[in-house]
Amino acid sequence: MSIKEKMAAKTAAIAPLSRVPRSANQNAEPKTGPGKFLAAMPILAEKDKELEAMSAENATLREQLAKGLRGGVEIALDQLFEVPGRRRYMSKAKYFELRENLRHNKLIHAVVVRPRAHGGFEIVSGHHRTDAFREIGRETIRCVLEETTEEEATSGAFYTNLMQSDLTDHEKYLGFKEMQQRHPSTTQTQMAKKAGVDPSLISRLMAFDDLPVEVLALLSTQPDLLGAKAGAALAAITRDGNGLRVVEAVNRLAAKEIDERQAVKLASIKATPAASLAGPAIDKIKIGRSVYCEIRTAKNVVRLQFQSDEEAAEVSATIKSVLEKRIADKSTAPSDDYKS
Repeated sequence: MSIKEKMAAKTAAIAPLSRVPRSANQNAEPKTGPGKFLAAMPILAEKDKELEAMSAENATLREQLAKGLRGGVEIALDQLFEVPGRRRYMSKAKYFELRENLRHNKLIHAVVVRPRAHGGFEIVSGHHRTDAFREIGRETIRCVLEETTEEEATSGAFYTNLMQSDLTDHEKYLGFKEMQQRHPSTTQTQMAKKAGVDPSLISRLMAFDDLPVEVLALLSTQPDLLGAKAGAALAAITRDGNGLRVVEAVNRLAAKEIDERQAVKLASIKATPAASLAGPAIDKIKIGRSVYCEIRTAKNVVRLQFQSDEEAAEVSATIKSVLEKRIADKSTAPSDDYKS
């Protein structure tokens, strides 16, 4: 029974307002709760009709999608919603080509969607096609229905997009890392099996974790800078304590002075004892496989680098407090001149 029907039942014994004589001084606006509700009945009835119409329209769309009508159904763009974690990377250049292609040509691959419990549809795949249609001023886009669970939709979109040929190795690494964070108990072997790739590829990709933070920063803006093979080799060199040479080599690679093979060779050259003394010592503090803090010590200089600005600020305040206490302790300690 709807709210309207329940309230109607409760007020059935009340005489209709039209039969109750009104005095000349009586205000036309109802004062009681039931009176106000009855006065609002026409508005509620109108809203009910709108909701029923939307529900019927959504049910019709679902039925048409389920039947695969003409290879898909046109759905309004404002009925399509993005779920975090399903969108995959596309370069600006490639997205521009896609958008201009769709501006002048018919959509070949329909967007795959999944019904939402509270109305509208989740995008399973086709985020960039949807973006392009919005930018070129379209109001609808052709969609097909995917009858699947939320986890299946997310994992399916992940693995489908992850192994596409134009995705760089660093982007694949980020994808697998995201999957590992969402499913901590999943092993690299299990991820490889599900993705249909050799486990050694996953091992090489996950080696990006061990690269110096400076190199990872470069890769965030130039994801095609290093392939998995070179990345794994440089990660091994970093683990051996030669992170500085890896940073220098990758900087030269980014400047296009050398290629990947030369970068690995350059970073592999062992420093002479004298050079080793001159270079900074590098230590890494990790949480699991992730680097929490990288510490560099060179003579009288100590440098700390964190993954986030917030953590750096908090640690900086703690260090300042420790140093101030250390100075205070030294200033209050008795001088050697006064010792017996």
